[in-house]
Amino acid sequence: MICKTCSHIMLTKEEKLQFMDVLKRPGLAYLQKRGMKKKISDKCRKRTLCLNCSTLNGPVKKCGLLKILHEKYKTTKKVVDTVVSDFLNSFDIAIEHNKEVEGLLNRAQENLSPLVVLNLFRRIPAEDIPLLLMNPEAGKPADLILTRLLVPPLCIRPSVISDLKSGTNEDDLTMKLTEIIFLNDVIKKHRMSGAKTQMIMEDWDFLQLQCALYINSELSGIPLNMAPKKWTRGFVQRLKGKQGRFRGNLSGKRVDFSGRTVISPDPNLRIDEVAVPVHVAKILTYPEKVNKANLEMLRKLVRSGPEVHPGANFIQQRHTQMKRFLKYGNREKMAQELKFGDVVERHMIDGDIVLFNRQPSLHKLSIMAHIAKVKPHRTFRFNECVCTPYNADFDGDEMNLHLPQTEEAKAEALVLMGTKANLVTPRNGEPLIAAIQDFLTGQPLCYSNEPIIVCRSKA
Repeated sequence: MICKTCSHIMLTKEEKLQFMDVLKRPGLAYLQKRGMKKKISDKCRKRTLCLNCSTLNGPVKKCGLLKILHEKYKTTKKVVDTVVSDFLNSFDIAIEHNKEVEGLLNRAQENLSPLVVLNLFRRIPAEDIPLLLMNPEAGKPADLILTRLLVPPLCIRPSVISDLKSGTNEDDLTMKLTEIIFLNDVIKKHRMSGAKTQMIMEDWDFLQLQCALYINSELSGIPLNMAPKKWTRGFVQRLKGKQGRFRGNLSGKRVDFSGRTVISPDPNLRIDEVAVPVHVAKILTYPEKVNKANLEMLRKLVRSGPEVHPGANFIQQRHTQMKRFLKYGNREKMAQELKFGDVVERHMIDGDIVLFNRQPSLHKLSIMAHIAKVKPHRTFRFNECVCTPYNADFDGDEMNLHLPQTEEAKAEALVLMGTKANLVTPRNGEPLIAAIQDFLTGQPLCYSNEPIIVCRSKA
């Protein structure tokens, strides 16, 4: 969009005014801006002669991995311009000494190296920047080219002490940064010692590549002679994909007070209940504060200890920050010494509010609140009516269960996320929690006083 000699935008004064008039309108939508940019770009590309300095401009193409070429003298006109003819004539002496040059003349191009581009961007007049759809206060075009690399702190690239060989193993990012610094020094030394231009250009290209690999190490189209020997992880690789920061460490992370196991159907449970194995209930705890109403119950739980359900695992006294594990010590004495304000980490019991979730969590109803019912055996069980929102079936699916740790969290979960508050989908009001298969058939038998309900699970 700009002239490759004087950095002015390739538009006439009238066009500039016309486009600026549109761009100054308040509340211009993103799509409108995008459309405007395309219009300006098309107008600029069609013009081959700069209106400011009258030099030729041709198409700009990406060549290979990191090279950008400007085909300055590529003219579509049959009549060769005087500028072009002058340029071609300037090679006369070279052709006399080397005949091969003649065949390559029609492919003569200008290489836009990062340094050339940076200088071009710096010279763009301030009044032309809005026409490039950029805000001069927020960032100038020259800021698009990296002249300095940010070095992340050590906590992002920790060293690992190696057991096999003495010393440490440095992180991939540290290695890349070392390489970049080393290449910078090499270029400085070569310039000081007056090495061949070709050699300096090779170093320069290699430095370019290393900086690109530092950010994204999965670049395609690297020349074989420059390809790295050992694959490293760049910044992009740390963020993207299933094991990346976003999906692996932020959206889905390992948390405390959660359990996971296989699920099974149980038509005898209510739709807002979930059967939790005793094994899980003994490990998941809820911190209950001792008060007048629950003192006796908590004393009983403390006496039972961690092995028997319902029991308790830890006590935290009101004034001390130390937790006491109930597997050891005199539990009877601890139970008697319970004071108001102490916190007892008791086992999960019937009636606790839990969050139940099946991955992938694709909509709001993939995680809902249920009421726990501690039962024997090793699977989570729930009513088949609730399969649809979770998109669950019983062919080996596993589900997660979280135990909220405060009274507020419990109340909020039940009111906002309870299954009874989500019988219909918020998307379009269709009923989601409903009998979907023939797992329940009611059949009153004539010869019996009581009607018998026969349960048959499709799963």
